[in-house]
Amino acid sequence: MRALLSSLLLSLCILMPTWLRAESRLRVEGTRFIIAEADGKLRSGTDLIGAELDLGEVGVVRVLGVERDLSARFKEVWLYTLLLREPGALQFSAFCAPDIKGDTRVLVYPGYFDTQRRYVSDRDRFSISCVNGVEAKCLRWGYLPWRKAPLTGESLAPYFDSCINLARADYCASDQPVTRDGTTIDVYDHVGVQQRESGVDALSFEAGWNVNGAVCVHHTRIPENLQLTELPGRCPRFTKDLRGALCTESSAKQQGAILFNRSRDSAR
Repeated sequence: MRALLSSLLLSLCILMPTWLRAESRLRVEGTRFIIAEADGKLRSGTDLIGAELDLGEVGVVRVLGVERDLSARFKEVWLYTLLLREPGALQFSAFCAPDIKGDTRVLVYPGYFDTQRRYVSDRDRFSISCVNGVEAKCLRWGYLPWRKAPLTGESLAPYFDSCINLARADYCASDQPVTRDGTTIDVYDHVGVQQRESGVDALSFEAGWNVNGAVCVHHTRIPENLQLTELPGRCPRFTKDLRGALCTESSAKQQGAILFNRSRDSAR
């Protein structure tokens, strides 16, 4: 699912736990919900288990679980198990549909995506992504837009935007993804977040990416969804020298790619 957006100026239900009061205030720092009580005390993490948060038009969520994501590139990522009662509903249900592994957890983060599908940092708004959403995947891979790259010190914000395009196989950055759930890809960069995996000989270079989508494409990820020859019909910029064998990691980097990926090439 795509991220859900909501304002941080939220009222809080006071059904549970007993310390939660209507004058408490909710905010998101990194990937954590933080509740500031009227006396200045801050609560987060497992303190929030049992809390019910009113997210306005989204509905009321109940926090069932909170845990650090030990599989994430950076250990500052937290995952929540939430139930949702939509407006007008009487019962709570899982906030997310399960992914292929049955995982229904969510990740929260500050900011939102604008109408051009670009990330906007905003302390007064936050977003929620299910773990099977591309936003959560990119954050778990380490492309936290508020963080600096380990090797270069540059902002990872453009890497987050680029990762969204990559994860969705949205070559034109036109909100036309052509990937398929469960497809194996190898994501890497040159700034110390993700390294190219070794020992995966079945994968080959697919494309180089930036905030505008792919800069060139060696092969499309799912040919049944989009053939390489069909790319110019979606993006006229994909001339012959920007697709096929002429697209390499080296040439992609020269053309402004900041992220790279490998996938299975059905033509091999």
